[in-house]
Amino acid sequence: MNREEQSSLLQEPNGNGRVNVALSQQVHRPSEDIGSKICALARRITLRHLVYACGLCILYSKTKSRCTPPKAFATEEYEPTTSGDNATTVHRVPQIVHQSYKSLAALPKEWADTPPRWQELHPEYEYKFWSDEDNRNLIKEHYHWFLETYDAYPAPIQRADAARYFAVLHYGGIYADMDILPIRHVDPLLQKLDLEENADKEMIVAETYNLGLTNALFASVPNSTVLHQFVKELPEHTKPLYGFELFVPHFAVLLSTGPTRLWIYLNQHRAKILTLNPAGWGQCHQCKQKQCVPVEGSFFETRKGGSWHKWDTRIMNFVFCHVHFCVWGGICALLWLWYKCLARRMGIGNAEANEDQGEVQDVTGKNRKFNAANALGSLEGTTFMAKRILSRHRFLLFCAVILLLVL
Repeated sequence: MNREEQSSLLQEPNGNGRVNVALSQQVHRPSEDIGSKICALARRITLRHLVYACGLCILYSKTKSRCTPPKAFATEEYEPTTSGDNATTVHRVPQIVHQSYKSLAALPKEWADTPPRWQELHPEYEYKFWSDEDNRNLIKEHYHWFLETYDAYPAPIQRADAARYFAVLHYGGIYADMDILPIRHVDPLLQKLDLEENADKEMIVAETYNLGLTNALFASVPNSTVLHQFVKELPEHTKPLYGFELFVPHFAVLLSTGPTRLWIYLNQHRAKILTLNPAGWGQCHQCKQKQCVPVEGSFFETRKGGSWHKWDTRIMNFVFCHVHFCVWGGICALLWLWYKCLARRMGIGNAEANEDQGEVQDVTGKNRKFNAANALGSLEGTTFMAKRILSRHRFLLFCAVILLLVL
Protein backbone atom coordinates (compact mmCIF):
# COMPACT_ATOMS: atom_id res chain seq x y z
CA MET A 1 0.00 0.00 0.00
CA ASN A 2 1.57 3.31 -1.13
CA ARG A 3 1.00 6.94 -0.10
CA GLU A 4 -1.27 7.72 -3.01
CA GLU A 5 -3.75 4.90 -2.36
CA GLN A 6 -5.21 3.58 0.86
CA SER A 7 -7.46 0.52 1.03
CA SER A 8 -9.61 -0.81 3.81
CA LEU A 9 -11.79 -3.89 3.91
CA LEU A 10 -15.22 -3.34 5.32
CA GLN A 11 -17.02 -6.51 6.26
CA GLU A 12 -20.77 -6.53 6.69
CA PRO A 13 -22.81 -9.68 7.51
CA ASN A 14 -25.74 -10.41 5.25
CA GLY A 15 -28.80 -12.54 5.74
CA ASN A 16 -27.26 -15.66 4.14
CA GLY A 17 -24.50 -15.93 6.69
CA ARG A 18 -21.89 -14.70 4.30
CA VAL A 19 -19.70 -11.67 4.59
CA ASN A 20 -19.73 -8.88 1.99
CA VAL A 21 -16.28 -7.44 1.46
CA ALA A 22 -16.13 -3.85 0.10
CA LEU A 23 -13.02 -2.14 -1.07
CA SER A 24 -12.85 1.55 -0.13
CA GLN A 25 -10.17 3.50 -1.91
CA GLN A 26 -9.02 6.99 -1.29
CA VAL A 27 -6.98 8.29 -4.21
CA HIS A 28 -4.90 11.40 -3.99
CA ARG A 29 -5.47 13.33 -7.22
CA PRO A 30 -3.12 16.18 -8.16
CA SER A 31 -5.85 17.86 -10.28
CA GLU A 32 -7.95 18.44 -7.17
CA ASP A 33 -5.03 20.28 -5.52
CA ILE A 34 -4.62 22.52 -8.58
CA GLY A 35 -8.32 23.30 -8.57
CA SER A 36 -8.29 24.15 -4.89
CA LYS A 37 -5.29 26.42 -5.37
CA ILE A 38 -7.05 28.24 -8.21
CA CYS A 39 -10.15 28.69 -6.06
CA ALA A 40 -8.04 29.98 -3.19
CA LEU A 41 -6.31 32.44 -5.52
CA ALA A 42 -9.64 33.58 -6.95
CA ARG A 43 -10.93 34.26 -3.44
CA ARG A 44 -7.96 36.54 -2.81
CA ILE A 45 -8.71 38.68 -5.89
CA THR A 46 -10.67 41.74 -4.83
CA LEU A 47 -12.53 44.39 -6.78
CA ARG A 48 -9.56 46.69 -6.37
CA HIS A 49 -7.27 44.16 -8.05
CA LEU A 50 -9.64 43.97 -11.01
CA VAL A 51 -9.67 47.76 -11.27
CA TYR A 52 -5.87 47.85 -11.27
CA ALA A 53 -5.82 45.34 -14.12
CA CYS A 54 -8.48 47.35 -16.00
CA GLY A 55 -6.41 50.53 -15.63
CA LEU A 56 -3.33 48.86 -17.07
CA CYS A 57 -5.35 47.49 -20.00
CA ILE A 58 -6.75 50.97 -20.75
CA LEU A 59 -3.24 52.44 -20.61
CA TYR A 60 -1.99 49.76 -23.02
CA SER A 61 -4.88 50.43 -25.43
CA LYS A 62 -4.23 54.19 -25.39
CA THR A 63 -0.51 53.68 -25.99
CA LYS A 64 -1.24 51.36 -28.90
CA SER A 65 -3.63 53.87 -30.51
CA ARG A 66 -1.04 56.64 -30.19
CA CYS A 67 1.57 54.52 -31.93
CA THR A 68 -0.71 53.42 -34.78
CA PRO A 69 0.40 55.15 -38.01
CA PRO A 70 -2.21 56.85 -40.23
CA LYS A 71 -3.63 55.15 -43.28
CA ALA A 72 -1.33 55.09 -46.28
CA PHE A 73 -2.33 56.58 -49.62
CA ALA A 74 -1.68 54.49 -52.73
CA THR A 75 -0.57 57.18 -55.17
CA GLU A 76 -0.02 54.69 -57.99
CA GLU A 77 -3.78 54.01 -58.12
CA TYR A 78 -4.40 57.58 -59.30
CA GLU A 79 -1.99 58.07 -62.18
CA PRO A 80 -3.02 60.68 -64.81
CA THR A 81 -4.82 59.35 -67.87
CA THR A 82 -2.70 59.66 -71.03
CA SER A 83 -4.82 57.86 -73.62
CA GLY A 84 -6.67 60.07 -76.11
CA ASP A 85 -7.29 63.80 -76.08
CA ASN A 86 -8.35 64.62 -72.56
CA ALA A 87 -9.89 67.92 -73.65
CA THR A 88 -12.40 66.26 -75.95
CA THR A 89 -12.99 63.01 -74.06
CA VAL A 90 -16.40 62.77 -72.43
CA HIS A 91 -16.10 61.59 -68.84
CA ARG A 92 -18.83 60.12 -66.70
CA VAL A 93 -18.26 62.79 -64.05
CA PRO A 94 -18.63 66.25 -65.64
CA GLN A 95 -15.87 68.79 -65.12
CA ILE A 96 -17.83 70.88 -62.63
CA VAL A 97 -16.76 72.02 -59.15
CA HIS A 98 -19.51 72.81 -56.63
CA GLN A 99 -18.96 74.82 -53.46
CA SER A 100 -21.43 76.49 -51.14
CA TYR A 101 -21.59 79.15 -48.43
CA LYS A 102 -23.96 81.90 -47.29
CA SER A 103 -22.55 84.24 -49.95
CA LEU A 104 -19.19 85.13 -51.45
CA ALA A 105 -19.20 88.41 -49.53
CA ALA A 106 -19.65 86.55 -46.22
CA LEU A 107 -16.83 84.10 -46.90
CA PRO A 108 -14.35 84.08 -43.95
CA LYS A 109 -10.82 85.31 -44.60
CA GLU A 110 -9.29 81.90 -43.98
CA TRP A 111 -11.36 80.51 -46.85
CA ALA A 112 -11.12 83.48 -49.21
CA ASP A 113 -8.46 81.84 -51.39
CA THR A 114 -10.38 78.57 -51.83
CA PRO A 115 -12.40 79.51 -54.96
CA PRO A 116 -9.36 81.04 -56.75
CA ARG A 117 -7.29 77.94 -55.95
CA TRP A 118 -9.85 75.67 -57.60
CA GLN A 119 -10.08 77.93 -60.66
CA GLU A 120 -6.31 78.22 -61.06
CA LEU A 121 -5.68 74.47 -60.84
CA HIS A 122 -8.73 73.57 -62.96
CA PRO A 123 -9.17 76.28 -65.64
CA GLU A 124 -11.10 73.88 -67.89
CA TYR A 125 -13.64 73.12 -65.12
CA GLU A 126 -16.84 75.04 -64.57
CA TYR A 127 -16.85 76.53 -61.08
CA LYS A 128 -20.29 76.84 -59.45
CA PHE A 129 -20.61 78.77 -56.21
CA TRP A 130 -23.91 78.21 -54.43
CA SER A 131 -25.16 80.87 -52.03
CA ASP A 132 -28.11 80.29 -49.71
CA GLU A 133 -30.35 82.00 -52.24
CA ASP A 134 -28.99 79.90 -55.10
CA ASN A 135 -29.60 76.72 -53.11
CA ARG A 136 -33.24 77.55 -52.51
CA ASN A 137 -33.79 78.53 -56.14
CA LEU A 138 -32.35 75.19 -57.25
CA ILE A 139 -34.79 73.30 -55.01
CA LYS A 140 -37.71 75.50 -56.09
CA GLU A 141 -37.06 75.16 -59.83
CA HIS A 142 -36.06 71.51 -60.14
CA TYR A 143 -37.15 69.71 -56.96
CA HIS A 144 -40.27 71.52 -55.85
CA TRP A 145 -41.50 68.41 -54.02
CA PHE A 146 -38.69 68.95 -51.48
CA LEU A 147 -39.18 72.71 -50.95
CA GLU A 148 -41.48 72.39 -47.94
CA THR A 149 -39.04 70.07 -46.17
CA TYR A 150 -36.14 72.32 -47.15
CA ASP A 151 -37.75 75.44 -45.68
CA ALA A 152 -38.77 73.58 -42.51
CA TYR A 153 -35.21 72.68 -41.49
CA PRO A 154 -34.43 74.67 -38.31
CA ALA A 155 -30.66 74.91 -38.87
CA PRO A 156 -29.03 76.59 -41.90
CA ILE A 157 -26.44 73.80 -42.08
CA GLN A 158 -29.24 71.29 -42.70
CA ARG A 159 -30.37 73.26 -45.75
CA ALA A 160 -26.76 73.57 -46.93
CA ASP A 161 -26.25 69.82 -46.53
CA ALA A 162 -29.41 68.97 -48.44
CA ALA A 163 -28.74 71.48 -51.24
CA ARG A 164 -25.30 70.04 -52.04
CA TYR A 165 -26.83 66.64 -52.74
CA PHE A 166 -29.36 68.14 -55.15
CA ALA A 167 -26.73 70.27 -56.94
CA VAL A 168 -24.47 67.27 -57.61
CA LEU A 169 -27.49 65.11 -58.46
CA HIS A 170 -28.70 67.61 -61.05
CA TYR A 171 -25.42 68.64 -62.68
CA GLY A 172 -22.94 65.95 -61.68
CA GLY A 173 -19.37 66.88 -60.82
CA ILE A 174 -17.46 67.18 -57.57
CA TYR A 175 -18.48 68.94 -54.36
CA ALA A 176 -15.95 70.14 -51.76
CA ASP A 177 -16.36 72.10 -48.55
CA MET A 178 -14.70 75.50 -48.31
CA ASP A 179 -12.00 74.20 -45.96
CA ILE A 180 -10.79 71.72 -48.63
CA LEU A 181 -8.18 73.12 -51.03
CA PRO A 182 -6.85 71.25 -54.09
CA ILE A 183 -3.10 70.75 -54.35
CA ARG A 184 -3.14 68.73 -57.59
CA HIS A 185 -5.53 68.18 -60.49
CA VAL A 186 -8.52 66.00 -59.66
CA ASP A 187 -8.83 64.36 -63.09
CA PRO A 188 -7.02 61.16 -61.97
CA LEU A 189 -9.51 60.88 -59.13
CA LEU A 190 -12.70 61.50 -61.10
CA GLN A 191 -11.59 59.38 -64.03
CA LYS A 192 -11.58 56.31 -61.78
CA LEU A 193 -15.27 56.07 -62.67
CA ASP A 194 -14.34 55.87 -66.37
CA LEU A 195 -12.55 52.54 -65.90
CA GLU A 196 -14.31 49.47 -67.22
CA GLU A 197 -14.19 47.68 -63.87
CA ASN A 198 -16.04 50.62 -62.31
CA ALA A 199 -18.83 50.80 -64.87
CA ASP A 200 -21.43 50.02 -62.20
CA LYS A 201 -20.11 52.69 -59.80
CA GLU A 202 -21.83 56.09 -59.63
CA MET A 203 -20.16 58.03 -56.83
CA ILE A 204 -16.80 58.70 -55.21
CA VAL A 205 -17.09 59.51 -51.50
CA ALA A 206 -14.37 60.50 -49.04
CA GLU A 207 -13.73 58.39 -45.96
CA THR A 208 -12.92 59.85 -42.55
CA TYR A 209 -10.51 58.92 -39.78
CA ASN A 210 -13.36 59.26 -37.32
CA LEU A 211 -16.42 57.40 -38.51
CA GLY A 212 -17.41 56.15 -41.95
CA LEU A 213 -18.03 58.45 -44.90
CA THR A 214 -18.42 62.21 -45.17
CA ASN A 215 -20.41 64.68 -47.26
CA ALA A 216 -17.55 67.21 -47.18
CA LEU A 217 -16.11 65.79 -50.39
CA PHE A 218 -17.88 63.63 -52.96
CA ALA A 219 -18.35 63.32 -56.70
CA SER A 220 -21.09 61.78 -58.80
CA VAL A 221 -22.36 61.20 -62.29
CA PRO A 222 -25.44 63.30 -63.22
CA ASN A 223 -28.77 61.87 -62.07
CA SER A 224 -27.14 59.12 -60.07
CA THR A 225 -29.71 56.50 -59.08
CA VAL A 226 -28.16 55.94 -55.65
CA LEU A 227 -28.02 59.69 -54.92
CA HIS A 228 -31.54 60.20 -56.24
CA GLN A 229 -32.92 57.54 -53.92
CA PHE A 230 -31.01 59.07 -51.02
CA VAL A 231 -32.56 62.53 -51.44
CA LYS A 232 -36.00 60.95 -51.85
CA GLU A 233 -35.64 59.55 -48.33
CA LEU A 234 -34.51 62.80 -46.69
CA PRO A 235 -38.06 63.93 -45.72
CA GLU A 236 -38.38 60.74 -43.65
CA HIS A 237 -35.53 61.82 -41.35
CA THR A 238 -36.45 65.38 -40.38
CA LYS A 239 -36.97 64.25 -36.74
CA PRO A 240 -34.25 61.65 -36.22
CA LEU A 241 -34.23 62.04 -32.42
CA TYR A 242 -38.02 61.91 -31.99
CA GLY A 243 -38.42 65.43 -30.62
CA PHE A 244 -35.13 65.74 -28.71
CA GLU A 245 -33.34 67.58 -31.53
CA LEU A 246 -33.38 70.84 -29.56
CA PHE A 247 -31.26 69.34 -26.78
CA VAL A 248 -28.54 67.83 -29.00
CA PRO A 249 -28.55 69.87 -32.22
CA HIS A 250 -25.28 68.39 -33.46
CA PHE A 251 -26.69 64.87 -33.59
CA ALA A 252 -29.88 66.20 -35.15
CA VAL A 253 -27.84 67.62 -38.04
CA LEU A 254 -25.73 64.48 -38.44
CA LEU A 255 -28.71 62.16 -38.53
CA SER A 256 -31.07 64.27 -40.65
CA THR A 257 -28.99 65.63 -43.55
CA GLY A 258 -25.37 65.42 -42.42
CA PRO A 259 -22.53 62.96 -43.06
CA THR A 260 -23.93 60.30 -40.74
CA ARG A 261 -27.17 60.15 -42.70
CA LEU A 262 -25.21 59.83 -45.96
CA TRP A 263 -22.94 57.18 -44.45
CA ILE A 264 -25.84 55.09 -43.13
CA TYR A 265 -27.45 55.08 -46.56
CA LEU A 266 -24.35 54.52 -48.70
CA ASN A 267 -23.15 51.78 -46.40
CA GLN A 268 -26.06 49.75 -47.76
CA HIS A 269 -25.05 50.52 -51.36
CA ARG A 270 -21.28 49.98 -51.26
CA ALA A 271 -21.42 48.28 -54.66
CA LYS A 272 -22.38 51.64 -56.21
CA ILE A 273 -19.57 53.80 -54.82
CA LEU A 274 -15.81 54.19 -54.68
CA THR A 275 -14.09 55.64 -51.62
CA LEU A 276 -11.12 57.95 -51.13
CA ASN A 277 -9.23 57.29 -47.93
CA PRO A 278 -8.47 60.18 -45.51
CA ALA A 279 -4.84 60.50 -46.56
CA GLY A 280 -5.97 60.94 -50.17
CA TRP A 281 -7.88 64.12 -49.41
CA GLY A 282 -5.64 65.41 -46.63
CA GLN A 283 -8.15 65.10 -43.85
CA CYS A 284 -6.86 65.89 -40.40
CA HIS A 285 -7.51 63.34 -37.71
CA GLN A 286 -9.96 64.90 -35.29
CA CYS A 287 -7.71 63.91 -32.38
CA LYS A 288 -4.38 64.80 -34.01
CA GLN A 289 -4.90 68.26 -35.48
CA LYS A 290 -1.36 69.41 -34.60
CA GLN A 291 0.11 66.54 -36.62
CA CYS A 292 -1.91 67.32 -39.74
CA VAL A 293 0.30 67.56 -42.83
CA PRO A 294 -0.63 66.69 -46.43
CA VAL A 295 0.50 63.24 -47.53
CA GLU A 296 2.65 63.08 -50.64
CA GLY A 297 0.45 62.50 -53.66
CA SER A 298 -2.82 63.50 -51.96
CA PHE A 299 -5.27 65.60 -53.95
CA PHE A 300 -6.24 68.08 -51.24
CA GLU A 301 -5.25 69.75 -48.02
CA THR A 302 -7.73 70.68 -45.32
CA ARG A 303 -7.98 73.70 -43.10
CA LYS A 304 -9.93 74.29 -39.95
CA GLY A 305 -13.63 73.91 -40.63
CA GLY A 306 -16.70 73.12 -38.57
CA SER A 307 -18.26 76.57 -38.82
CA TRP A 308 -21.59 75.08 -37.70
CA HIS A 309 -20.24 73.29 -34.61
CA LYS A 310 -21.75 74.15 -31.21
CA TRP A 311 -21.26 73.13 -27.57
CA ASP A 312 -22.50 69.57 -28.04
CA THR A 313 -20.06 69.13 -30.93
CA ARG A 314 -17.14 70.10 -28.69
CA ILE A 315 -18.31 67.65 -26.02
CA MET A 316 -18.69 64.86 -28.56
CA ASN A 317 -15.26 65.53 -30.06
CA PHE A 318 -13.65 65.53 -26.60
CA VAL A 319 -15.26 62.21 -25.70
CA PHE A 320 -14.31 60.72 -29.08
CA CYS A 321 -10.67 61.83 -28.77
CA HIS A 322 -10.37 60.95 -25.07
CA VAL A 323 -12.49 57.83 -24.81
CA HIS A 324 -9.87 56.08 -22.63
CA PHE A 325 -9.77 59.08 -20.29
CA CYS A 326 -13.56 59.21 -20.01
CA VAL A 327 -13.97 55.46 -19.45
CA TRP A 328 -11.24 55.29 -16.81
CA GLY A 329 -12.44 58.48 -15.11
CA GLY A 330 -15.97 57.08 -14.98
CA ILE A 331 -14.79 53.81 -13.43
CA CYS A 332 -12.76 55.62 -10.75
CA ALA A 333 -15.59 58.06 -9.99
CA LEU A 334 -18.14 55.27 -9.57
CA LEU A 335 -15.86 53.27 -7.29
CA TRP A 336 -15.03 56.37 -5.23
CA LEU A 337 -18.72 57.14 -4.76
CA TRP A 338 -19.41 53.53 -3.88
CA TYR A 339 -16.60 53.56 -1.30
CA LYS A 340 -17.82 56.82 0.19
CA CYS A 341 -21.35 55.50 0.55
CA LEU A 342 -20.06 52.29 2.10
CA ALA A 343 -17.74 54.17 4.46
CA ARG A 344 -20.55 56.42 5.60
CA ARG A 345 -22.75 53.44 6.39
CA MET A 346 -19.97 51.70 8.31
CA GLY A 347 -18.57 54.83 9.99
CA ILE A 348 -15.13 54.45 8.45
CA GLY A 349 -14.77 58.14 7.71
CA ASN A 350 -15.07 59.21 11.35
CA ALA A 351 -12.56 56.60 12.48
CA GLU A 352 -10.00 57.83 9.94
CA ALA A 353 -10.56 61.46 10.95
CA ASN A 354 -9.95 60.61 14.61
CA GLU A 355 -6.88 58.62 13.67
CA ASP A 356 -5.24 61.77 12.23
CA GLN A 357 -5.19 63.27 15.75
CA GLY A 358 -4.64 60.05 17.69
CA GLU A 359 -1.75 57.71 18.40
CA VAL A 360 -0.01 55.85 15.59
CA GLN A 361 2.76 53.29 15.57
CA ASP A 362 6.09 54.41 14.17
CA VAL A 363 8.77 52.25 12.52
CA THR A 364 10.16 51.17 15.89
CA GLY A 365 6.79 49.82 16.96
CA LYS A 366 6.25 52.45 19.62
CA ASN A 367 3.07 54.45 19.92
CA ARG A 368 3.38 58.19 19.66
CA LYS A 369 1.14 61.18 19.21
CA PHE A 370 0.55 62.10 15.60
CA ASN A 371 -0.91 65.33 14.32
CA ALA A 372 -1.38 65.69 10.55
CA ALA A 373 -1.27 69.49 10.83
CA ASN A 374 2.37 69.68 11.98
CA ALA A 375 3.70 66.42 10.47
CA LEU A 376 5.57 68.31 7.73
CA GLY A 377 7.82 70.15 10.16
CA SER A 378 10.71 67.71 9.78
CA LEU A 379 12.15 65.26 7.27
CA GLU A 380 11.05 62.33 9.38
CA GLY A 381 7.52 63.73 9.61
CA THR A 382 7.39 64.40 5.89
CA THR A 383 8.56 60.87 5.06
CA PHE A 384 6.09 59.42 7.51
CA MET A 385 3.27 61.50 6.03
CA ALA A 386 4.18 60.46 2.46
CA LYS A 387 4.14 56.79 3.41
CA ARG A 388 0.85 57.30 5.19
CA ILE A 389 -0.73 58.92 2.11
CA LEU A 390 0.62 56.20 -0.20
CA SER A 391 -0.74 53.54 2.11
CA ARG A 392 -4.20 55.02 2.63
CA HIS A 393 -4.79 56.59 -0.80
CA ARG A 394 -2.91 54.34 -3.20
CA PHE A 395 -6.06 53.61 -5.16
CA LEU A 396 -6.82 57.29 -5.77
CA LEU A 397 -3.18 57.92 -6.69
CA PHE A 398 -3.28 55.03 -9.17
CA CYS A 399 -6.44 56.46 -10.73
CA ALA A 400 -4.84 59.91 -11.04
CA VAL A 401 -1.64 58.59 -12.63
CA ILE A 402 -3.53 56.55 -15.25
CA LEU A 403 -5.79 59.55 -16.00
CA LEU A 404 -2.78 61.76 -16.67
CA LEU A 405 -1.15 59.15 -18.90
CA VAL A 406 -4.22 58.56 -21.08
CA LEU A 407 -5.21 62.23 -21.39
